[in-house]
Amino acid sequence: MNLKQRIKRKIQKVIFGNKASSEEYVSYLRNLGMKIGDRVVIFSPRHTLIDETSPWMIEIGNDVQIPHGVTILTHGYDWSVLKGAYGDVLGSSGGGEDRKQCVHWHEYYNT
Repeated sequence: MNLKQRIKRKIQKVIFGNKASSEEYVSYLRNLGMKIGDRVVIFSPRHTLIDETSPWMIEIGNDVQIPHGVTILTHGYDWSVLKGAYGDVLGSSGGGEDRKQCVHWHEYYNT
């Protein structure tokens, strides 16, 4: 890599942060706790949205190519429907104890 390319990459890193390149973004997502396989390429990190609120819920396999404009979410709109119907939403996505909360919520509202 010549000097011009190195300077360009440094400037992109300052301006775009973790979304400066596919490698930077994948590394950042792994550090958050997402399971991301080998040879994953995000073609346009600045135009790709991957939900970071529940990183343990995202698992991307090997040899995946994510094109421009993709959005990956760890939630749906169902919580809003439940909140409208019952006025409150209990439980959340996650491991262990949170799953028990979801079961208790289901039992409470369906008895």
